[in-house]
Amino acid sequence: MSGPNSGSRLPGEISAWRTPVSPDRNIKQEPDDLDERYPRVHPEVRREVRPEIHPRLEVRPEVRPKVQGRSPNQGELPVSSSADVEAKPTPPVRVDNSDSTAPPHISTFPNLHHATITASVDSLGKYKETGLIVLEEILSKLSRVTDSRDAIGYADTIHDLKEQAQNPKTILGVVGSTGHGKSSLINALLGETRLVPTNCVQACTAVITEISWNDSDDPGRRYVAKIEFISAAEWLHELEILFADISASPSEASGNFSNGDSDAGIAWAKVKAVYPGITRDQLVLTSAMALSNDAAVHEYLGSTQTVYGSEAASFYKQVEVYIDSLQRGPAAENAEGHGPRGGEQKMQFWPLVKVVRIHTKADALSTGAVIVDLPGVEDSNAARAAIAAKYIEKCSGIWVLAAITRAINDKAAHQLLGQSFKQQLNYDGNYSRVTFICSKTDDITLNEAAEFLGLRSELDALQSKSAAIQRWEENSEQQLKNDENRSSSLSSYIRELERQVSQWEKLETRHRKGEVVRAAQIRPKKRKAPTQSSRATKRLKASDRDVSAYVSASAFWDSLAIGMPQFSENDPLNGEQIGQAIDYLRTTKDNAYDEKEKLDDKIENERDNSEALKEDYTKTQSDLLSSCIRKRNEYARNAMRRDFAQGLRELDHENAQRENPGEFDPETDLRDYNKVAQSLEVFCVSSKAYQGLSGRQGRRNAAVEGFDDLEATEIPQLIAHAKQLTEEGRTKGDKSFLNRLLQILNSLYMWCSTQYAELEFSDEEKSIELSRMKDGLMKLDKDLKLSLRIFVRNSKEVLTKHLFSRLETSVEKAIADAPTIAGSWPQQERGDGRLPFHSYKSACKRSGVYAGKLGKRDFNEDLVRPLKCDLAQKWVDAFQQNIPKALAEFTHASERLLRDFHCRVKDRVQKKASFRTINALQSQVGARALGITHMVNSFSNDITALQREASRKFNSAVMKYMAETYSACAELSGRGCFARMQQRMLDDIETDAKSIFKSSTEPVKTDLTRLCQLLQTGLEAKIAALLDGMNQDYTSVILGQHFTGPSKQARDELLDLLKKVDERFQHVPADRGHKDNLNSINQPIVDLAITPR
Repeated sequence: MSGPNSGSRLPGEISAWRTPVSPDRNIKQEPDDLDERYPRVHPEVRREVRPEIHPRLEVRPEVRPKVQGRSPNQGELPVSSSADVEAKPTPPVRVDNSDSTAPPHISTFPNLHHATITASVDSLGKYKETGLIVLEEILSKLSRVTDSRDAIGYADTIHDLKEQAQNPKTILGVVGSTGHGKSSLINALLGETRLVPTNCVQACTAVITEISWNDSDDPGRRYVAKIEFISAAEWLHELEILFADISASPSEASGNFSNGDSDAGIAWAKVKAVYPGITRDQLVLTSAMALSNDAAVHEYLGSTQTVYGSEAASFYKQVEVYIDSLQRGPAAENAEGHGPRGGEQKMQFWPLVKVVRIHTKADALSTGAVIVDLPGVEDSNAARAAIAAKYIEKCSGIWVLAAITRAINDKAAHQLLGQSFKQQLNYDGNYSRVTFICSKTDDITLNEAAEFLGLRSELDALQSKSAAIQRWEENSEQQLKNDENRSSSLSSYIRELERQVSQWEKLETRHRKGEVVRAAQIRPKKRKAPTQSSRATKRLKASDRDVSAYVSASAFWDSLAIGMPQFSENDPLNGEQIGQAIDYLRTTKDNAYDEKEKLDDKIENERDNSEALKEDYTKTQSDLLSSCIRKRNEYARNAMRRDFAQGLRELDHENAQRENPGEFDPETDLRDYNKVAQSLEVFCVSSKAYQGLSGRQGRRNAAVEGFDDLEATEIPQLIAHAKQLTEEGRTKGDKSFLNRLLQILNSLYMWCSTQYAELEFSDEEKSIELSRMKDGLMKLDKDLKLSLRIFVRNSKEVLTKHLFSRLETSVEKAIADAPTIAGSWPQQERGDGRLPFHSYKSACKRSGVYAGKLGKRDFNEDLVRPLKCDLAQKWVDAFQQNIPKALAEFTHASERLLRDFHCRVKDRVQKKASFRTINALQSQVGARALGITHMVNSFSNDITALQREASRKFNSAVMKYMAETYSACAELSGRGCFARMQQRMLDDIETDAKSIFKSSTEPVKTDLTRLCQLLQTGLEAKIAALLDGMNQDYTSVILGQHFTGPSKQARDELLDLLKKVDERFQHVPADRGHKDNLNSINQPIVDLAITPR
């Protein structure tokens, strides 16, 4: 902590203690858009390295009297007279404190101290929130201290710390080919039906989409999108290439663009989308410059359009206008290039969009993850390709996505990554940060999958149950229908019997009253005229297969008439006759009831049997489908892991053979590849099933065949994985924040409390001790800078003696392989996978880079690959082992020097100062020692970022040198031009190979040398800030503080606050959060540096 010390110095006190920092070491950074949002250099370095903070001050020698028999320098290191970089730091002299009567050290803020070293990532976040509240309260108190510059210094430090409290961004790049479900996956991760823009038709664009957390609490800005357009210069360059593609083929130039997948077809689609009114005839008469200056288009170039939304559906429609194609292919226009009649065509924006940045509140993003949907290999837009490369460079994790049907093939991981991509991952130190995602696990053919996965017996059981259903349908289904018909007929028959009984009972009542009744008074059942089909059903006897003998109520009534007592319709009926009729009808009705009851029981049993068969079949089928999905997932997971480990093994052996051919043994494994395989994160997901079960594709919790719950889709586990990937950065950032907070609180505590410390020093003793402390700080400054120079020297030695020296051999390798590589680019015969004339020429127009229907080809990358392969082992050793080791040694040396300085001061003052004061100093030195580790960690991140950037300079340098050759080849035309192109390319490469590859190494060397300079400058600034804070603390202890008036009251209130503040960091519960969702699918990542540690 840096702060002035006004109001606490004695007359004649030495005003400075440290050696100056040279201002010429402040190296300016050239920020770009991505660097401003994700800076590669620690912000404190940029802020603190300022000449005015570290002026050169003279230190006057002073004669110090002896005090209490102690020499002025007793217990101190002698001041070195030389700062020779080759010298080692003076061995520290540890003071024996065994006779000290002071009690053991107790931290001033024990809860906060404990939080900085032991808390979980979730608790750390809560501690940080508490710390920010505390800082606000402290600022309020400090604002009332008006008579001390120290208060201003503390306030500035607190403001600086608050600026660094944001969660660090963890960039996760998602790569994968079109059609494998990237957009669907990202929408599922975001918990939205449709939020991520879909790309336009064919393979003519691939918009880069960055999705991050939205901090806004405004309901109207629940969703925010920023659409960034390419610049006017970039669009002009793109148009020139599109014009060249369109005119490359005579047939296509004449108007044949029916093949939308051809280079010319894609080029025409882009031009037509932006300029919908243009025809092919008009295109011939205009120029790229004229089109680029079109006012309607020029309005958007270089701009950023912002879209806000409160709900996803309307928000997506607003964004879709900028990135989606409204015309669906060549059929939208006629042969002359005119659009459909009857409506005005609108300009489309997708060819002009560089990147879309979406901000939303999704759980997967809540901890700082930034998901970037990177384009596939089809995008030929140079601006988008450059931004995609920048994202890859800054990625903390790479997610490689492929449909599971491809992932289960042999060598899937090897094919998905590609040789150049794997090589760059190795350079970046990101090989262990790759996550594979197998998508579309719901896309499965049951029979084929069961056979493949060894589930033949389960499949046989399912087929057996299917056969049982078929047999039931053949044998019992028709009978069930007949029984149902008979039951229905019986119901009608019973109703008719009841009606007849009722009529006869009425006759009986009338007869008893003395009335004359006749059979003619009974109304017969009305009969419908029979149809041909109904006549057939009136048969009394059914077929032998039918159990029922009757199939209709009419047939029942016909049979009733046969057994019914017969009476003359006109003769009066007596009581006996009426009774006979009623008894017969009642008996018949009872019999019909009994028959129907038995028949209904039989029908119910048959239905139950049918439903049981079908339910059993459905359950068995669902279980088998679930088993197939799970087993295929595990098969794919194991295949990906096995192939990934094998690819790393091949890379290890390739590097080992280059490094020491005589000692290389292919039978000896350089690491545990089984452990490597198990450490690879692989998720097999179904976005469709997850969305369905989440209620975003219809009814909530809708059943999705083969998936019992959300966990089976593995989307929740992938969300948890995304959050887990942020833990390392969050933990480091939060612990660094809490450590700096602890240092501020310790320093403020000493600053406020020393007025009550009752120091036993006389004014003369204070002057002497202050002088000694200043001399000690100067000595500490020199020793720390000496350790720093040793670290920088060792780092330079790693670069020069190991890395740069190997470059010579690597260049020779690249020179030798270059002609063969150049000869592999042009097509020699149809179907050989190489570039035909038009594609080869298109690559030359694009500085050696082709992206189209044949995939991506990069001539520059091809040429530099032998160099990078030969250099890979040295590069990895340097930046993943040797330099980190040297940085760790510097850290340990710095911590030791810091503690030794404190021990010497403590030995002198502890008998004069209170235990509380000494304890506060002891607590502070521990916090500062830990702060050195956090400081070095921040520079480790800078080293990683800068070396990644440097490793990409090989390709860009080759591209720059080859620009003239590419241009010359692109200009060739006429008969035999393809052969002349190839010869010109080969001649230039053979002639200039040495210069090409020598030039490619220069920017790399420059960047890496600059890295060492930047480290030295930044660490020197950190050391100066550290010693400023120490000077402040020890001066406060030695001299004490004396305040009056309002400032004294404000400090007293601040001291009261500090005495109570530690209670707030007590018992903060750890939130397990997403860890509860992360099951045992994947194991912890292991270190995948090329050389085993």
